[in-house]
Amino acid sequence: MKLTSNAPTMLDILHFGQALEGGTERQYATHFERMFRKRGYQDRHLETLEGTLEVYLQVAPKYRKGNADLNARILDWGITPRTYKQYQSDGRRMIETYAGELLARRARRERQDGFARLQAVVPDLVSVGLLKASQARNLPRLIDLARVGGWDMCDITRERIISLREDCLSTDEWTRVKQAAGCLDYLRQFPTCLPLLPQEEIGTLAGVLRLDTQLPAFLDEEARTWVRDATVVYHDDMLTVEARCATAKEYSESCKAVYIASLRTYMRAVQADCDLDTVNGLTALFRPELIEKTLIRLCKKSGTSGGLAPRTLFSYSLNLKRALSIQGLVEEAAKVEQLIKTLPVLVEGQAASKMMSPKVETWCRDLLNDPNAMEIFETQHFLYAEKALAALELADLEGIDLLAFSRSPHTQPLCADRARLAADLLRQARMFGVCAAFAAIELEGAPFRKSNVISDLRSSDHPQTFFDHRDDKTRPRLEIHFPNELLKNGDAMTRRNQYLPRFVFEKDGLGAEGYRILSFYLNRIRPLFGGADLTDHVVPAIEAEHRSLVISTFDGWLTECSTSIGLPLLPHNFRHGLCKIEIFYDPTCYPELETLTGDTEKTLRQHYAFIDRARQSRTLQQKRYERRAQRMQVSPLAAEIPA
Repeated sequence: MKLTSNAPTMLDILHFGQALEGGTERQYATHFERMFRKRGYQDRHLETLEGTLEVYLQVAPKYRKGNADLNARILDWGITPRTYKQYQSDGRRMIETYAGELLARRARRERQDGFARLQAVVPDLVSVGLLKASQARNLPRLIDLARVGGWDMCDITRERIISLREDCLSTDEWTRVKQAAGCLDYLRQFPTCLPLLPQEEIGTLAGVLRLDTQLPAFLDEEARTWVRDATVVYHDDMLTVEARCATAKEYSESCKAVYIASLRTYMRAVQADCDLDTVNGLTALFRPELIEKTLIRLCKKSGTSGGLAPRTLFSYSLNLKRALSIQGLVEEAAKVEQLIKTLPVLVEGQAASKMMSPKVETWCRDLLNDPNAMEIFETQHFLYAEKALAALELADLEGIDLLAFSRSPHTQPLCADRARLAADLLRQARMFGVCAAFAAIELEGAPFRKSNVISDLRSSDHPQTFFDHRDDKTRPRLEIHFPNELLKNGDAMTRRNQYLPRFVFEKDGLGAEGYRILSFYLNRIRPLFGGADLTDHVVPAIEAEHRSLVISTFDGWLTECSTSIGLPLLPHNFRHGLCKIEIFYDPTCYPELETLTGDTEKTLRQHYAFIDRARQSRTLQQKRYERRAQRMQVSPLAAEIPA
């Protein structure tokens, strides 16, 4: 179930239907609600389910005599199969009515076009045995999608059929479209049908969407080697190889990901001037003249659709410079350094890197100007936890053992519809549960970087960063402590003799709300991950692997979850949001934030100066207003001015 900023929930659709005045539409809403209430669904559960036809059919599948589980439930509810069919179809029409699709689809079916002419002859072909009914049953779906796109039969081409993949709700639906396209090709053997079909044969569609957008494998592998070399720092004063390796400091995984992104971005851009498949290696792509052309090309594209922001380009260029230097390509690294200092976009990016980006500052301003948004921001971990709990409750209501399903989905006695529902609920529980835990740590503890929470938070091993003392009889608690070597700014903090404190979530004291949500996550959500028993990471991998959750997966989850509560944000927004709200309410809190974040007070003041400027502007405005009010009280002209 994928939520978007515009995706309704089942509760939204129910409320919409209940507010309609037409008798037929009200019946749709009534039967829509009964389909859920019969199963024990409450409003909090409906709010968890995305309001799409795909999800509805998982909860309320179309009636089939051979579905033993469904027939048993219908018998248990005390209704007949005929009544179930009525409820199920009306519920479907309710969703379609909400989306405006029902009337639109009826109008499309009534069109007299090339598709209609073909459909008129299909029943005759089936009746005489020239065409199987199973071959033709998917034609209406392809035709409807084509009509939505404004096409007639004469407009159908292979490329347009392939483009319909984007309009399909699922892989199953795309399979139906491909089968329908195959039916059109099959009908070309009949002379009477040929004038009614597309001008050209569509051809097989097996695997056509497996587009090869990857870089040549040998270059990508060499790029990974360059990144490994550039993201390990050795102590040159060590006399032996063993000592150099033992004292080496390796960059974080997120930092390595930025390096590989830098190299891949460069490689994709340099393709305009050389053939990647024929070069001898990565070094050949970094001739000084190619570096100039490629970085200029990237700078020209900056600010356009698909282009990179100046600060991102500056960051990528620094990474390229370091990678080239480590490989001994001194002249090439010097060329990148020269361009960093002279290309206007890169100069702008360097300046932007020292301050908050306009996009983030706008996000911060919008948050401060919206009390409701601030409330959501500071309580989002509760909202996520409620949605995770609702997914667990839905699984219980449906008789689905989510823990067993998470361990071995293919061995569970579930039909296809219920298996899809189980997979959706499992994803909801995992997704909202992880986001609840992450937000609790960020808001009740400290705004750590996402890589620290997802990749570095461990309950054992070295260094241990998460300490579970819930069994302590005198003081049950959870604790988090990150040593400087795991922090992005850890080296600078060590030079300042600065260290992050230990953050404590007490069961009956400070941090109690964080303790409660983290305990819920550890007890109910974490076991649903395949890697839960194989790793000591607090956020384990989805699959049964000895590692943490993939960072990009978490990024997608947080985007999805935050959008569902009406406050879309990225992981780094926690750091900015927490700091600016604290500064907004207490302008003197910079020393406390310095301890909390590990940044210096100077850096914090530089990043959040706009808050003080806004406050100072309002203060001066208030003083002017007060002075003016005093003068107006004594001025005889004040009362004569019309409002």
